[in-house]
Amino acid sequence: MEALSVMSQFTTDFTVRDLNRQLAKVLEACDRMGLIRIRSRKGTTYELRPEPPPAAAPKAGYPDFAARRRALKMPMMTKAQSEQLDKLIAGE
Repeated sequence: MEALSVMSQFTTDFTVRDLNRQLAKVLEACDRMGLIRIRSRKGTTYELRPEPPPAAAPKAGYPDFAARRRALKMPMMTKAQSEQLDKLIAGE
């Protein structure tokens, strides 16, 4: 049985024993090869493959305010102007 375990390092076939004793190696092989087979003592074969990564959520279509400001040739606010605007918004 140990020879089978050594052989499994070179193929995509693993045993339940490999899964129990060398889970990290089995999962690494699954990631590397994309699909592995696990054979039980009864002879039943199971396939294991990694799930595809989740699709990235689409970014919200916010306008590019900096590009608008540059197109209108508006200068950036100074720190003092920014603080004054913050106070106006806060109602101070």
